[in-house]
Amino acid sequence: MLLYPSRCVYCGQWVDGKQQRLCEACRKQAEQEMEQIYCPAPEPVEQVICAGRYRGGLMEAIRRMKFHSRGQAVMLPLAKLMEQAWELHGMPRPDVITCVPISPLRLRTRGYDQSAEMAKYLAKQWGIPFEPVLGRRMLSRMQSKLQAEQRWENARKSFYLRRNTDLKGKHVLLVDDIVTTGASISCCAGLLRKAGAQTIWVLAAAKAGNA
Repeated sequence: MLLYPSRCVYCGQWVDGKQQRLCEACRKQAEQEMEQIYCPAPEPVEQVICAGRYRGGLMEAIRRMKFHSRGQAVMLPLAKLMEQAWELHGMPRPDVITCVPISPLRLRTRGYDQSAEMAKYLAKQWGIPFEPVLGRRMLSRMQSKLQAEQRWENARKSFYLRRNTDLKGKHVLLVDDIVTTGASISCCAGLLRKAGAQTIWVLAAAKAGNA
């Protein structure tokens, strides 16, 4: 079977299919960082795990995933790094996986929800259901455009729990692409708690700012 070359999602160097779109140098750097990174958990989240810091190659990869016409090609390598980070920290498997959703307008513009797609990959790998129980209102503002205090207020107005959601007694994994102030994951976790979730963990591709 031929393995066609592709480019490293971090630095752009050509790699073969066996390297899963990360060159040896970038993979080594990513693995070192995921061992060292600390992500504080806002209430009511029990623990936050991030695959790396939002800088350098990881930052460029996430930007391509969110804003490039071929951004979907980046999602699988990042999801695999997230899975690796989760296992590295000895975290248990959840009962259900969900995600921080993007707005309907952003979904129509982009054509996909990157956090949902990475969550679906993890759900498939682990044999766990993916349940899109959270929604985001059409008029919500982009968190990346706001200051820290504005992010919390915007998050409180943006997210809602879908009808008939029952998470009673379940351990829930909430997937996001970037954790910054923790406003989005905190508000989403609060809604999951209202639905009965016993434990809420967060897994993200990157940690930015002072989150």
